[in-house]
Amino acid sequence: MDIAVFPREELPTALGALRAFHPAPSEAQQHFIEVIGRLHGVEVGGELPQPSIQETAAVIADPHRRKRLVQLAMVSTMVDGEIDSREAAGVERFARALEVDERATRTMRQLASQQNFMARLDLTRRILGRFAGEAWREERWAGLRKMVAPVTDGGEDVSTAWRYKQLGLLPPGSFGRAFWEHVTVRQFAFPGESGGIPERMVFHDLGHVLAGYDTNPQGEIQQAAFQSGFVRNDGFAFLFFGLVQFHLGVKVTPIADAEVGLFDVDKVMTALARGAACKVDLSDRWDFWPLMPLSLERVRAELGIPPLAG
Repeated sequence: MDIAVFPREELPTALGALRAFHPAPSEAQQHFIEVIGRLHGVEVGGELPQPSIQETAAVIADPHRRKRLVQLAMVSTMVDGEIDSREAAGVERFARALEVDERATRTMRQLASQQNFMARLDLTRRILGRFAGEAWREERWAGLRKMVAPVTDGGEDVSTAWRYKQLGLLPPGSFGRAFWEHVTVRQFAFPGESGGIPERMVFHDLGHVLAGYDTNPQGEIQQAAFQSGFVRNDGFAFLFFGLVQFHLGVKVTPIADAEVGLFDVDKVMTALARGAACKVDLSDRWDFWPLMPLSLERVRAELGIPPLAG
């Protein structure tokens, strides 16, 4: 999910459209708009234009940029940690006017109406559906079983597990050794072990190692944003999930508690930008094994991931 998509001549209209959603913006909402400007290389100051929806549509004609603007509008309504029905309806009207089909507008409406179960179902289906679909197309039932067996019936794949465990034999400082330490220190199970992450989803933990974000709730919301950045196919779903789970307090994944108020705009949006800078979609059949013996810093550099402190 790229984030700096608006050319300089369109950016004031885009930011003004975001501002129009909040006639009396909170400090966090105003800061969010400023951060989006900063990610485009512009310091937001003074007055912004106040375009109508029709004026916004006339200026921003590209479908990709229109979709990103709708998604940013959704995020801006979530900054304060709640979604009311008026905001959800406003986002839906905005999406229709810009001819944008964004499934999460329906999920927002469900959240605003306290239909949390349906919202969780929609979001889970959106995120896991892609990977389950890939597993089915490639291996049919065997592929689906590889995804669900580790967390359902305790199914194990000894050879797969040993391949990951042997990464601990690599030199300290290597990418593979760092991943082994990441799993071992936290007492996680390796792919192939009972309770381990399905191998098709191991890019998530590899992403933790590459990005440098912890597995505590504050780290997970940043990791969700980083993942949103590097995923080219519907990356927004991961950012939206992170905000729902770790900011709105609606439990989506069974393996982590829901949290409230963890959307640090600077950190989360910087994490997204770092992910967008990654040259590879780590979720799209990325072959990471040749990189495991290399130093972690070299792998980060080759993938184009900016330093964490930056």
